[in-house]
Amino acid sequence: MAEIREQVDVCVVGAGHAGCEAALACARLGLETVIFTVSVDSIALMPCNPNIGGSSKGHLVREVDALGGEMGRNIDKTFIQSKMLNRSKGPAVHSLRAQADKADYTREMRKVIENQEHLTVKQAEVCEILAEDENVSDGITEKRVTGVKIFTGAVYECRAVILCTGTYLNARCLCGEAITHTGPNGLQPATHLTDSLKRLGIEMRRFKTGTPARMDRRSLDFSKMEEQRGDETVVPFSFSTDPADVQIEQVSCYLTYTNEETHTIIRNNLDRSPIYAGIIEGTGPRYCPSIEDKVVKFADKNRHQVFIEPEGLHTNEMYVGGMSSSLPEDVQLAMYRTVPGMEHCKIVRNAYAIEYDCINSIQLKASLEFKKIKGLFSGGQLNGSSGYEEAAAQGLMAGINAAMQIKGREPLILDRSDGYIGVLIDDLVTKETMEPYRMMTSRAEYRLLLRQDNADLRLRKKGYAVGLISQEQYEKLCEKEAAIRDEIDRLKHTVVGTGEANQTFLERHGSARLRTGTNLAELICRPELSYEMVKEIDSERKPLPDDVTEQVAIEIKYEGYIARQLRQVEQYRKMEKKKIPVTLDYNEIPSLRMEARQKLTAYRPASVGQASRISGVSPADISVLLIYLEHVTKQNR
Repeated sequence: MAEIREQVDVCVVGAGHAGCEAALACARLGLETVIFTVSVDSIALMPCNPNIGGSSKGHLVREVDALGGEMGRNIDKTFIQSKMLNRSKGPAVHSLRAQADKADYTREMRKVIENQEHLTVKQAEVCEILAEDENVSDGITEKRVTGVKIFTGAVYECRAVILCTGTYLNARCLCGEAITHTGPNGLQPATHLTDSLKRLGIEMRRFKTGTPARMDRRSLDFSKMEEQRGDETVVPFSFSTDPADVQIEQVSCYLTYTNEETHTIIRNNLDRSPIYAGIIEGTGPRYCPSIEDKVVKFADKNRHQVFIEPEGLHTNEMYVGGMSSSLPEDVQLAMYRTVPGMEHCKIVRNAYAIEYDCINSIQLKASLEFKKIKGLFSGGQLNGSSGYEEAAAQGLMAGINAAMQIKGREPLILDRSDGYIGVLIDDLVTKETMEPYRMMTSRAEYRLLLRQDNADLRLRKKGYAVGLISQEQYEKLCEKEAAIRDEIDRLKHTVVGTGEANQTFLERHGSARLRTGTNLAELICRPELSYEMVKEIDSERKPLPDDVTEQVAIEIKYEGYIARQLRQVEQYRKMEKKKIPVTLDYNEIPSLRMEARQKLTAYRPASVGQASRISGVSPADISVLLIYLEHVTKQNR
């Protein structure tokens, strides 16, 4: 039989949130790219909650946008409710969250994908990754990707493959005793690729996640629930979106609670839960537990929050956030009907758990390329993470770095002081993940610097250097930087005297009177005052864009804390700059503990900084390593 063979630059396997970002990045950088999906209708599918952002996840979306990704722009076009979370706390943990119209989000992203130059969509199951041994030097060989084979037998030869398979590898869905070998939302699973990856020497794992039921809106009584409205003034996700374009009429979400009756039904039926009956093999997410897990692990709690959220403007389906489950259908219906406002609910789609294959992500470099297979990259839930935002961030970085490799350029590596993306990837490739990984603000050591509001200032220039940010976007960024710098400088040099008008202003706001003249910046640093408030005594102030004044206010108010964190970053980067030779034999280092030798040999850290974050490598081991590297450096001089 004649064999179909095509030649492209990049093959992206999977068209979820990771695959879309990876494929768009490669295509926008001029590489001929093909993206494979088990169903064209599932491009950028939201099989769980149709929302983007949330605590720490909003940071990731902003960073993806700053680097030239698509997720932020897409949610700005398709959201139906938007909220800035954690407003009562400091700016470091403010996070934007938007409820999407599920169908519109998929439709809009598909439109972008299908109309992107250099990008081809192919509905097919990739069943094999093709690779061959390549001579590196002195008889040393390494594997290099050469292409992929799809189920029909067609071969696509390429220079890089990016795996973004999500939760589809050998997927099976569980609803009580009913087990279906299917991907999310009843889509076809990918049943052949795992074996191919194992033949290439890739270590696989089995993880689990889940989703709650969807209810018919008409069967719910919202009068028994607390209405949750969106923000009056919507802040867009994308730095390219005009804020005026997102001031729309929003839909409401609702809050209700489980109760002891709910919990009793769950406890009485735990033996029918696949999780507790031992049927589920995969490890579930610690930070997004099923309702069964909540009831068992938090037995002291007499209620749990339940969020009722619309799936879109053109459907009656309502998402029941906080009550994901794998209990049988009859138990689900009984427990849901004990929740206030859901006494007569009708289930449109049952809750279910889904098991799937994923990789041990310590097999990856910081560029998200496999250490032992050149040209093979991986992003998203296949790497052991959870969440649309984590997936998009990894997909974008994998796409950028695949393109950089093909173009003969250095990879783009974000470190932990660059952004949440840097924290996410460093955690995945350095700290062995034994459960689905979720991004949280507490994971970021330098979160005061890594705010969502300054993602463009931190990362836009890197996106420009890569080639995903336009000249126009770059020039706007430079103008914004100059405006912020000039305004801060003006405030620091604008003297406020002890005149009666100024003293009256201070007394009115509960602030101490001035004994001598000071500058406006010093006044803004006072806890009871703000940049906006001192406008009253700032006669020289000129109108500035909101995004500029936001940065000015934060930079001045937190100047001391920011300076301290910058000093911490400086120390951190010194360790990151101390590179470790790839060929270093840790067994030759005297005084290095056996556990450290084993861990360092397995992980192959690129720097002393990365080595210090590996579990089982102590500060004493790092000291020994530093002394050894210094000794080797002197010998080589």
